[in-house]
Amino acid sequence: MSSNNITRKQHYVPQVYLRGFSPEYSRKKELRYPTEKYTIYCYKLGEKDQLKRAIPIKSICYEKDLYELQDDSGQFIIGNYFEHCFAELERMFGEYRRKLEAKAFIKDNLKIKCFLTKDEKVFWTTYIVLQILRSPQVIQNVEDECRTTWKNELSDMQIRNLARQVSLPFSKEIDENTKEAYLFQTFWCPMRNMSLGVGVDLERRIITSDKTVFIYSGVDEFPCEEYERVIFPISAEICLFMFGREDKKIYDKNFLFQIDENNREEIVKSISSSAFEKIYSNHLFNEEETRYINEVEKDRQEDVKSHAVL
Repeated sequence: MSSNNITRKQHYVPQVYLRGFSPEYSRKKELRYPTEKYTIYCYKLGEKDQLKRAIPIKSICYEKDLYELQDDSGQFIIGNYFEHCFAELERMFGEYRRKLEAKAFIKDNLKIKCFLTKDEKVFWTTYIVLQILRSPQVIQNVEDECRTTWKNELSDMQIRNLARQVSLPFSKEIDENTKEAYLFQTFWCPMRNMSLGVGVDLERRIITSDKTVFIYSGVDEFPCEEYERVIFPISAEICLFMFGREDKKIYDKNFLFQIDENNREEIVKSISSSAFEKIYSNHLFNEEETRYINEVEKDRQEDVKSHAVL
């Protein structure tokens, strides 16, 4: 494939995902905008500043040639291979989000004991792990580990390629004993027995960030046996909660619920605390949301100071 035909701006947070947090987004197909028209509001952590005008979704959360494999001369190898894999994954994301939207707003479903099907549970837990693994920070961490291990055997470009092949399990059939399987299972196994709650926000005020998944393990070691809490916003109206450890005794195994202000506070604080740099929403933040974010920013700054002292 010619370099002219390769998508150079490669999004680590999918545009189809971000559209669910756009003011232009609608569950109704006939009201949907052309993809290039979607915008989103951006809040820059550390600057206490939310841009007053929504910005185009296509202009955020990407890096140039992030997923490309290259030879030592810099030429692309199987250009856009991972991009094509992600395109299929994102098609599935849109399909499964529509499935949720079709049943999450039916009041009678609040009484259902097993809201998500087995297939849906497998998809969403798998999608969460793949969303984590495709982030530039995780890929860089894997690259650093590869460099430590093979610095005297592989070139810098070979190490870069290896990190992407290990992080993104699309290159070959994965055997359970491979490094690719180990990395995937490190994130996936702690989620497999957690309880699931699908929250619906009728006010459409769920937010997300440049790090879409919040994970709290409750323990210092990693990997761990089970997470304590996972929060994954799916759109401005739907958020997936996963409950582990002692929380499993409190919540049902698989249920639908309506989000209230306490849940909204937890989402805003959790997503803000785990974000790399930016928070995204379909609205300008109100006074309460701003207060939640300011509380988190204060904690983040104190953590930075304490690490600097140490």
